[in-house]
Amino acid sequence: VASLVAVASVLQSWDLSLTEAMLQNMEAEQHRRAQEAQKHKEAEANRINLKVQQLAKEQQQCHKEVSCDLGRPPGRRPWGGPESWRSGEGELLGSASLVCPQLQQAYCELNRRITEHDKCERKCMGKTELTLQAIKDAEAQVDRLRQEAQKAEETLAMARLELREQTQEEEETAPGLKCKVTELHDVLMKDVGDRIRADGRSEVPTGCNDQVAAFRWPLVIDPSGQAATFLRYQDTNYVDTVNPEHLRPESIRLALLGALRYGMQGPDSPTLGLTRLLTRHTHRYGKPLVFDLREVNLFPAVQQQLDAVQPGLAQALLSRGLLAQEGYLSLLRPTDGPEYDPSQFQEARLEHFRLFFVTRVQWPPADQLQILLPVRVQLSGGGF
Repeated sequence: VASLVAVASVLQSWDLSLTEAMLQNMEAEQHRRAQEAQKHKEAEANRINLKVQQLAKEQQQCHKEVSCDLGRPPGRRPWGGPESWRSGEGELLGSASLVCPQLQQAYCELNRRITEHDKCERKCMGKTELTLQAIKDAEAQVDRLRQEAQKAEETLAMARLELREQTQEEEETAPGLKCKVTELHDVLMKDVGDRIRADGRSEVPTGCNDQVAAFRWPLVIDPSGQAATFLRYQDTNYVDTVNPEHLRPESIRLALLGALRYGMQGPDSPTLGLTRLLTRHTHRYGKPLVFDLREVNLFPAVQQQLDAVQPGLAQALLSRGLLAQEGYLSLLRPTDGPEYDPSQFQEARLEHFRLFFVTRVQWPPADQLQILLPVRVQLSGGGF
C-alpha cells in the first residue's frame, strides 16, 4: 500500500491494540458525556415538572377555596352580584382562572360597595357621588388583582410549554370539538352532524365508589368571552355562577324546571335575571340551561348547589338520569304554580333539553374534561 519504505516500515510496526484502546477510550468518553447530558436533561425536566405540578396544585387549591366559600353568609361571598353583572354590562373579570383569597376579598368588597350605593339611591340619601367613587376604587382593586391572577396562569402555561420543549414532546392536542363563534348555534343548539351525540361516553362518579356512563354535556371553552355573550342573549335559562342569587338552590331549581319545559320561569324573580329574548328556534331546539363559570372554576360549586336542591341531583343531571322515568317530577313543589303542573312536561320537549357549561379558563381541570365534552371556540385568527 505504501510507496515509500519508511512509511511501510511504520505501518508494519504499528501496534493495532493501541489504536483499538484509543478508540475504546474515545467511545467511552462520548458515552459518558451523553449520559451526563441525559441526566442533566432529565434533572431539568424533573425540575420543570415539579414547578408545573406546584403551580397546578396552587391553582387547584385556589379553585377549592372559591367553592368552599359557598358556606359563607350571602353578604360575605366574594362573587356577589353587582349591578353590572346582572345587566350583562361592564365585565369586571378578566381571563384569570387562578383566583387567590385577596381577589375573593376584593370581589366581596366590591359587592358591598355596590349594595351600599343601591341603598343610597333607593333612600335618596344624596351620597351617591361618594358611593360611586367607592365602587370605582373597589373595581380598580379587583382589576389589579385580576391582572396578577392572569399573570400567574400565564406563568403556569409557560412552564408547561417549557416542559414540553425540554422533553421534546409534541404540542399538546386539545381534546374535544372545535368551532367558531358563528358556528355555536349549529354545534350546540342543533348538533349538526350529531357530533355531540356521537362523542362517546364519560364516567360520571356517583359518590358510591362506582361510576355511571353517560353522554357528556358540552363545556364551551372560550377565553375571549364571546361564547358566554352569545349564550346569554339566546333564549336560555342563564345562570351566572359568580352571582350568589343565581346559585341559590331555589333559583337553580326554577331555572332547571324552566329549561325542561321551555316555559317562562314561573313566579317572576328579578334576581334570576334569566334571558327572555325569544328566537324562532325555541320550540324546535328547546330552552337550554346555561351555567356560566366565567374565569373561576366553579364547576364543583355548581355540583354542590345542585345537590343542595335535591341530594344526588348533580349526578342525575350530568348522567341524564334525571330525564328518565319522569325523574324530573321530584323537583316539583306544592307551592309551584300551574305552569309547573306535571302535564306541562312533555316527553317530546324533554328530548330537546340542553345543558351547557361555558368557561373562560383555557385549560380546565382534567377531571372536569372527563365529565363534560370540551367545545373549544376558535377565534377568527385561528387561535384560541
